[in-house]
Amino acid sequence: MTIRSIIENIKRVVSSIVLDLILGTITRVISYTLIYIGNAAIAVFVIIINVTRPIVIIFSRFVTSLHHRLGSYFPSGIRRDLEQSVVHAGIKRNPEEILGIVLMYSIILPIVVFTFAIISGASATMALFTIIFPFVLAWVVLYMILLLLIDRRTASIEEILPDVLAMVSQNMIAGMTPYNALWVAARSEFGPLAIEIQAVARDTLAGASLEDSLIAMTQRIRSDKLTRSVKLLIQGMKSGGELPTVLQEIANDMRTEQNLMKRMRAETTAQAMFILFALLVGAPLLFAASLQFIIIFSTIFSKVDVSILSQQSKGGMIVLQPLLITPNFFMTYAIIVLCVSAVFGSFLIGLIRTGKITAGITLIPILTAMSVAIFLAMNYVLNSFFGGMISI
Repeated sequence: MTIRSIIENIKRVVSSIVLDLILGTITRVISYTLIYIGNAAIAVFVIIINVTRPIVIIFSRFVTSLHHRLGSYFPSGIRRDLEQSVVHAGIKRNPEEILGIVLMYSIILPIVVFTFAIISGASATMALFTIIFPFVLAWVVLYMILLLLIDRRTASIEEILPDVLAMVSQNMIAGMTPYNALWVAARSEFGPLAIEIQAVARDTLAGASLEDSLIAMTQRIRSDKLTRSVKLLIQGMKSGGELPTVLQEIANDMRTEQNLMKRMRAETTAQAMFILFALLVGAPLLFAASLQFIIIFSTIFSKVDVSILSQQSKGGMIVLQPLLITPNFFMTYAIIVLCVSAVFGSFLIGLIRTGKITAGITLIPILTAMSVAIFLAMNYVLNSFFGGMISI
């Protein structure tokens, strides 16, 4: 190895060391800079939160009080009915506050939608529709949400009610009093019913009788099965009969009814699938084909002088005239009809499957979105096919 090669190796090593030092220094400087910037941003964010927190608290309190004041202006009958529905739904909110919130939304939404409609150049009829529809929609949504929450809470309670009654019966056979049997049956896995049983125990400890506490529980839950079971339980406690046997028979009857409901749901699957096919395939396809028919003939009549053809066919049985329906009008009409059909189809499916019309509320947004989306997709496909054929 010559001296020159040794010097070159030394230079190479030194240069690599220097390069590593430079890159390491640059990397550390960049990382420290980013860390300082991040810490500064976090500090600024914390300062902003601490400064705006009193304002946010004051604003939230003002909004809450405003909701309550707005809701207090409603008639007492409406507030009383809503309070009962809120209790049945298991919501821990004041009915006046709920009415105030919905009222604010029912005022703000029409204003926003009306502003967009005016900016987009909508007609007077459409502008009026944009005011009325969101206002009505806000209250309809409130009603549907309450019905959905009530039905779900009732269904969850009625589903576990046979197990609770069977457990109470077994506890009474083991020698417990009805109060102790109910208290032991209030397990956390029983959900809302366990909470209500615990409320019965608290009311009893506060001085109320067990009978009054059970009746108050039935008033907080919209369930005929629970009401009937509580009445039998109270009657059995008064008469001193074979209460455990009665509760066990009630539990067996409820399980039999639940099995029948499951069988009914299994046997009505074909009817529900037929309705889904009509909503998601049949109606969108028919409307898309009709829309293409209107587009094709509107295009043909726009390229042909209809007055000349009408004069030539004068005196005959056929009279040619342009279509009175425009493609834009028919598309709006089709979307509205599909949405309405999805709403009633959802109610019908819920009625067929469970026997309750409110069971189809959860299907409304899904079927509405899918029906309109499938219609637009089919319209795009058909428009691409027929548009290429006639060179639209």
